[in-house]
Amino acid sequence: MATEAARAVPNEILDWKVTDTVETYDRESIFDYINGAGEVYRSYAFRDVTVWRFSKPDAPDITVEIFDMGSPDDAYGVFSHTRESEESGIGGGYEQRGSVLCFWQNRYYVCLAAYESTDDVRQVVTMLARIIAQKLPQSGGIPNLIGLLPQEGMVEHTQRFFHIHASLNYHYYLAEQNILRLSDSTNAVLAVYEPGTTWLLCVEYPSAQEAEEAHGSFVENYLPEAAETGVAMVDVDKWVSASKLGRYVVITFDAVSRARSTKLADAMKISLIDANLGTGNDQ
Repeated sequence: MATEAARAVPNEILDWKVTDTVETYDRESIFDYINGAGEVYRSYAFRDVTVWRFSKPDAPDITVEIFDMGSPDDAYGVFSHTRESEESGIGGGYEQRGSVLCFWQNRYYVCLAAYESTDDVRQVVTMLARIIAQKLPQSGGIPNLIGLLPQEGMVEHTQRFFHIHASLNYHYYLAEQNILRLSDSTNAVLAVYEPGTTWLLCVEYPSAQEAEEAHGSFVENYLPEAAETGVAMVDVDKWVSASKLGRYVVITFDAVSRARSTKLADAMKISLIDANLGTGNDQ
């Protein structure tokens, strides 16, 4: 159990008290705690999760889970995995659905939940989340690539950060095979843009050579008709574009027109260039 995570959880809050059964699960034993969903955490640099249970007579238990995700980027990534909304004021951002509240902060992803949603329970869950957030390390911002996504036309709360092929297929099914050569060493961002049908994907590879190979693999296997132009209509009013800039591959899916497809891709590449990425030795 990470000492700083343990220090962040109080022993008692408004007559709810921590029980004696504090449990910790690592990358291997997480399946003993969370069955299939364990793969979501393992798709990031997940280290371990520690679980506390608060109980109070004649009240539902409250469970606190603190996941050590290894880095702020991956804490944000797992938070973004199924996020539908986001509010500020707790950690780096939080989402609350009834008596379930999840937030990310520094390298930690934290979830608090009760199986009964009452005003008292929701109040305690929110108070407890604020206490934990105040005691966890405060540093760590959103992944760089998330901050570089074009803002114009982006559908709110659709940004995702991930690494591997299975994660991409979860959000946008691409192919059975890993034709973009995604791995633990790649960083990828995905977001939806108006009119709500256009997807923008940007992948950062460890080297320009690996980006070149991944771009070639994608075009050969998914977009052979665009080998020369980099853009093609793959279905009625569904345009796809693929381009490379240094260590980065930028792809748009399902744009309503050729112009929309290339405009969105160009906006992403301009963001990379303005951030001094994709240039110089990355070429």
